[in-house]
Amino acid sequence: MDTSLSFNTALDGSDVSQVWHAEIDYRTIEGWLDRQTLTDRSAPAVAVVKEKVASGLSEWQRKKIIRYIDENVDTRLRVSDLSEQVRLSVSRFSKGFNVTFGRPPYDYVLSRRIEAAKYLIASTQEPLSQIAHACGLSDQAHLSKVFKRLVGTTPLKWRKNASVSKTRQWDYLTAGTRPEADRGAQVSVG
Repeated sequence: MDTSLSFNTALDGSDVSQVWHAEIDYRTIEGWLDRQTLTDRSAPAVAVVKEKVASGLSEWQRKKIIRYIDENVDTRLRVSDLSEQVRLSVSRFSKGFNVTFGRPPYDYVLSRRIEAAKYLIASTQEPLSQIAHACGLSDQAHLSKVFKRLVGTTPLKWRKNASVSKTRQWDYLTAGTRPEADRGAQVSVG
């Protein structure tokens, strides 16, 4: 039994009873291979996949988000609220925010809440529970847990060891960075 294929066809109509033989018509195969090779040469050898690169927020969007977060640090801030401020979808905003700030919106908002708490702890004698609410955190335990995780010490130890000038203003927080004059007056933690 011969298992090879035959490319002889009975299409010419000369002998309909012709049986397909176990022969290979090499001319047919070579012609097909030549045609296949020509089409392969026209296609690129390696498919290049374009990688989508997420772009960040524009400068006006970045400034508006920083200002909005700092002005509303004591309220509930959702990603959808932030994305509405700069007229982007939640998905597009989150990707752009990650590129611009290097972290997700939740982490950034939490860090701004802790910056506000550090300022209030060092400059006032208010109870930590009231400071927690003023910074948008649920209670004193939440403040202590997040504060210790981000700062490395408890709010009470921070208050005891902080040497912050009482004249410092909240303004440096709204800009997102400290002014040059304030950089020397860093808060010391022991």
